[in-house]
Amino acid sequence: MRQEYAPAMQAYSLDLRQRVVRAYEQGHGSISEIAEQFSVSAGFVKKMLRQWRSTGDLAPLPHGGGKPRSLPEALRQKLRRKVRQRDDISLAELQGFLEEEEQTSVHLSTVSRALKELGLPRKKSA
Repeated sequence: MRQEYAPAMQAYSLDLRQRVVRAYEQGHGSISEIAEQFSVSAGFVKKMLRQWRSTGDLAPLPHGGGKPRSLPEALRQKLRRKVRQRDDISLAELQGFLEEEEQTSVHLSTVSRALKELGLPRKKSA
């Protein structure tokens, strides 16, 4: 089964954030009522209230960065060179190359993702 990914979500506007916090602080309803009124989640309202109380600012926070890549750039470039040297090399052979030559143990899916990100083919022609 193919997994579909949702597009990256945009942060709510500063105006909406301010209206949500202002409505709650002026007593226009409970957290759940404010959430329903502005079509946001109760968690978002709580988060905005917490952010406002701790920083005094409602601007969107920068992205946390996520998990770092399993393969550093140097190893990714070695994979690129290996595929260019031998265009029919399999994922398992590339995995073995990383294990033996670079003492790096990674899953086949990591090798596959690295090739995709490098714009290299994963499937070999018959």
